[in-house]
Amino acid sequence: MIITSNNKQDKNYKFSICTPCYNSSDSIEAVFTSLTNLEYQNFEWIVVNDASSDNTSSLIHKMLNNANFSITFCDLDQNKMATFCYHLSILKAKGEFLIFLDHDDQIKPNALDRFLYHWDRLPSFQQDNLAGMLAHCEDENGNMVGTEFPDSPYINNFFDLWFTDNVRGEKFFCYKTNIMQEHNFELIDKYVPESSVMWDIASKYDTLNFNECLRIYNQPTENGGNLSFLDPYDYSAGFRLNYKNLINKFSSKLNYKPYTLLNFLYKYSQFSLVSKVGFQSCIDDLENFSHRVLIIPIYMLAKISLFKFKI
Repeated sequence: MIITSNNKQDKNYKFSICTPCYNSSDSIEAVFTSLTNLEYQNFEWIVVNDASSDNTSSLIHKMLNNANFSITFCDLDQNKMATFCYHLSILKAKGEFLIFLDHDDQIKPNALDRFLYHWDRLPSFQQDNLAGMLAHCEDENGNMVGTEFPDSPYINNFFDLWFTDNVRGEKFFCYKTNIMQEHNFELIDKYVPESSVMWDIASKYDTLNFNECLRIYNQPTENGGNLSFLDPYDYSAGFRLNYKNLINKFSSKLNYKPYTLLNFLYKYSQFSLVSKVGFQSCIDDLENFSHRVLIIPIYMLAKISLFKFKI
C-alpha cells in the first residue's frame, strides 16, 4: 500500500530523502523531527515500512497528517529486507538528489543547505561529470565517525577514497537521483551491500567530498538488529555480487594492488561456493583473463576453508 501526503505531482523537489524502517517505533519519530527541523524545505520523504510487527505503521500514519513536507509512505505487507526497500525508494524518488537516512539516524538542520552550497560552487561542466556528494557523519556523542577526506572540498571516486586515500567510516552520501536509478540495487538476494552500488557508480563517476558532519549516525549495537551484524554467508549472492563488481569494474587499478586483488578473489570464491555457483560460472563471470587464471587455485583454497558448509 502506498499513501502520499502533501504530494504535488508537478513539484520539482531538489531532494528525495529515503528511509527504510523495520520495528522502528523507538526511533522513527526522531527521524521525522529532524526532517521537520530542516532549514531547506524543498524535499520529499519516502519512507518504507518493511512489514513491522510493532506500531511503526500507525506512527507514520500520524506523521502523514502532521507533516509540513511531502511524504510517500510505502507500507509493505511482507518483510522484504533493506535492499528491496532501498530499491523501491529509488524507483519512487522524484528529487534531483537522493539521500538515504536510516530509521535510527537524524539529519542536521543545515544539511541540505550545505550540500547545495558546495554543489553550487562548482561550474556546470564539473557538475555534469559527478555522481553527487559525500559528507561525514557524527555519532550520538558528537564525534566524527571514521576519518576525514584528504582535502575539502575534494574530488575523487569512492573506490580511490577507500583503497588509496584510506578514508574510513560511515559517510553521508547525496547522489543524483537519475544516476541512482541507472545503478539501482540488483534484487538477487534479500540483502545486497550498499557498497555494491557505490562501486558500480564509482567505476564511472567521481564525487565531491567535503569535511562536514551532516548526519547523526547512531552506532550499531549487536542486540539492535543492525545490518552491520548480519552473517554475510546468509546473503551470499548479494556479497558475491559486491566482490564481482569490485574485481571486474576496477581491474586495472587492482593490478597495482595485488594483495587486495587476491583478497577480493578469495572472498568472491567463498561467496560463489556458498551461493552454489558452479566453478565454470565462477570463472566465466570474471572479465579479466589473468583473474580467471588466478581464481583456479584460490577457488580450491576457498573450498577447503568452507568445509563446514559441506560444499
